[in-house]
Amino acid sequence: MSLGLNSGCVAAAGNLTTTHNSTNFIMGYYINPNVTPLSEINFTALKSAGITDIYVLVTNNNYLPVLSEAKKKADAVGIITNAWVYPGFNYASKVAGMKIGVQLDVETYNIPAYLLQILAMRLATYGETFSITVKPDGWDGNQYYYLIAPLCDYIVPQLYVGEYGQGNTGLTNKVKSYTQIYNLYNIIFPGKIVAGLETYQSDQNTTPKNASTLSAEIKAIKPYTRGVILFRYGLSNFNG
Repeated sequence: MSLGLNSGCVAAAGNLTTTHNSTNFIMGYYINPNVTPLSEINFTALKSAGITDIYVLVTNNNYLPVLSEAKKKADAVGIITNAWVYPGFNYASKVAGMKIGVQLDVETYNIPAYLLQILAMRLATYGETFSITVKPDGWDGNQYYYLIAPLCDYIVPQLYVGEYGQGNTGLTNKVKSYTQIYNLYNIIFPGKIVAGLETYQSDQNTTPKNASTLSAEIKAIKPYTRGVILFRYGLSNFNG
């Protein structure tokens, strides 16, 4: 049974496990069960590596069996389950009824057009965690975070340094600016930003990052965020 993480992810998460647990820092991981079946993922190893939350890709057609299996396995080791969905997902209230969080992936340059969907999903998930993953504001145009911040528990900017020609300094500066901009929202909704980080070099170079590189990225943004969620290209199993 495979871990479902590359070795760099495991080491980077594991190196910071104690700190994360002591501060409720989210160490999330995206899972596409169509590429990496849940039966091939060692959830005990995920927990040992420091993973606190999983974000499982589901659709209107498969959400119930996939999330039922994921939650059972995750609950057994103390990991929180979230559904990772795209606009048009119709069962957010059903997912919330399963005591599972929902993350809406809105990769768009027209956030205002999705506000009604976002608001509807926020209402449908009342009582459970609702988050939104979006493009990084400023690095990739105006993403109107000030409009969506009050409608979710946290925003996940896709801070993929390989795609935007950024280094750790740029990464740190970006999350610092997020923290400053949303200071008012942080009073109402503490911990508004959870950073999405890629575990590979870039879409043009899918070589996995090593543990020291990932750890450096996580440490660069940790003081200014509520957590990180790790994404791997193609979401397939590979060894780093």
